[in-house]
Amino acid sequence: MRFSKTIQRAFAAASIAFMGAGACLLLWPDRPLATICALLGAVSVFYGGMKLLGYFAEDLYQLAFQFDLAAGLLTILVGCLLLLRPRPAVLPVAVGAFILVDSILRFQTAIDAKRFGMEKWWALMAAAALGSVLGAALLLTIFEEPQAMTRLLGLTLLIDGGENLLACLYAVKVPRQAGPEE
Repeated sequence: MRFSKTIQRAFAAASIAFMGAGACLLLWPDRPLATICALLGAVSVFYGGMKLLGYFAEDLYQLAFQFDLAAGLLTILVGCLLLLRPRPAVLPVAVGAFILVDSILRFQTAIDAKRFGMEKWWALMAAAALGSVLGAALLLTIFEEPQAMTRLLGLTLLIDGGENLLACLYAVKVPRQAGPEE
């Protein structure tokens, strides 16, 4: 059980890191895109690692981490590509596609949470809807001005990090065990 609680906390920390990266992009949109790629690459590798570990954690309902084996591997791959071969021109499209897929998968988590009787299912659903809209906006690269696009990227990362934090906090139920491990 300690492993599962540790993974839950690490996943929450990774979600907060995404939110922090998003906040930085909102506050300082004039940073060079190569720096933004490096920041997002590093956070993505860390986040992907937490997703992989989360997949193997004990979760009573198997909701929050149900897609995280594939999502973790994909996130690590995207992070490595951003670190090793940054392509600022494709950054909004790549992040938009990732966020859109992640948010669509989170719809299923929200529906399953409702089925299990969890009270906060609607918050997961609302966050998934907002994440989907922002991911689609990034995917369509609706802004021509780099600073506006960077701000949209930051807002999208902030919302997606919050969406994943909600899923981690409200949809993960670690089974309790009696004994010295607690």
